[in-house]
Amino acid sequence: MVTTKRASVEDADSLLPLSKMLFAEIGHPFPTADSSEAKVFFRNLLKSKDYIAFITSAPENPACAFITLNEGTSVYAGGRFGVIREFYVIEEKRSHGIGKALLQSAIECAQRNGWKRLEVTPPHQEAWKRTYNFYRREGFTEIGPRLKLECLA
Repeated sequence: MVTTKRASVEDADSLLPLSKMLFAEIGHPFPTADSSEAKVFFRNLLKSKDYIAFITSAPENPACAFITLNEGTSVYAGGRFGVIREFYVIEEKRSHGIGKALLQSAIECAQRNGWKRLEVTPPHQEAWKRTYNFYRREGFTEIGPRLKLECLA
């Protein structure tokens, strides 16, 4: 049986390897190479009220998937809204309903928080058709691409 729960600080050690797998799969460098620094970083994120994570476990996989959210506020969204920041299911558990269950946890969280909508920036559509199609199947609609500017802090 697969279970999903809101992640706590105690789940940092389980979320860290999943995050590293996500970053490796999409070809993005992990924020820190130092393992002890990464654990502290993750624990601090999970302590923050602004960072919400859900983790999924299965009997044969203590931690097999996760989704993270935080809140944004804007005029274009009509106020407060949620943003999916990371979302990952280990390869052997994909297409087993785990992603859908995690997304449902995110939707329920959004409803509890009174968010007007839930947004996600999926990976590039051409290279990640399966991921993109998952979001479309689940009711997400396009609102345009995003850009970033790094190194402001």
